[in-house]
Amino acid sequence: MAAMRAEQHPSILAEASPALRAAIERAAVPVTLGAGTVLFSQDDAADALYILDEGEIEISVLSPGGRKLGLEIMTPGEIFGEIGLFAGRRTASATAIGPARLRSVRRAALLAAIKSEPDLALQFIDILCERLRIVSEKLEDRWFLPLPTRLARRLLHLEEKLGAADGRIPVSQTDLADFAGATRESVARALAVWREQGWVKLSRGAIHILNRTALEALAASEDE
Repeated sequence: MAAMRAEQHPSILAEASPALRAAIERAAVPVTLGAGTVLFSQDDAADALYILDEGEIEISVLSPGGRKLGLEIMTPGEIFGEIGLFAGRRTASATAIGPARLRSVRRAALLAAIKSEPDLALQFIDILCERLRIVSEKLEDRWFLPLPTRLARRLLHLEEKLGAADGRIPVSQTDLADFAGATRESVARALAVWREQGWVKLSRGAIHILNRTALEALAASEDE
């Protein structure tokens, strides 16, 4: 996986045809969330997908041992919850990082649109398959890649999602550990090495990337 900055995947709306986009938009209903609000939890019954208009939403799962593992940060323009919508149950949890504005699309409204335009069903199936592939890749990374590679990939991805113009990524070491599937202690040790090498700068609740080339090379590596 070269050019780790490109790990971010396009929104479902960007992937959809104009007809599918219009069907989703017509069925959308506004929703607002306060900071820290849990929109839905893993294993909840599911009857809607969501379009994020403002704010950030963390998507996470719980390991068998009860530890939270971060999967993704959704940012404005993205859609989430579509897998659970058709599975009937949430495969992950969604929590507002700060205040957020969304639109909800209920299953009944979307199915009605698809029923009136059957070709939309095939498009949606293709999109769902792609989403499942992406989730599978993230989980495989956690199982098979060494920590430095996982950490570099997630840090670059989070910078793409959340990074400020000055290179500051507002993520704590604990949060980064959740996203990399590692302990906070192991992440702290890796970041300390990178800081000594001049790759990153650490501050309270944030990480700054100083040497993107080095991190991208590490992210592209699958060696121990």
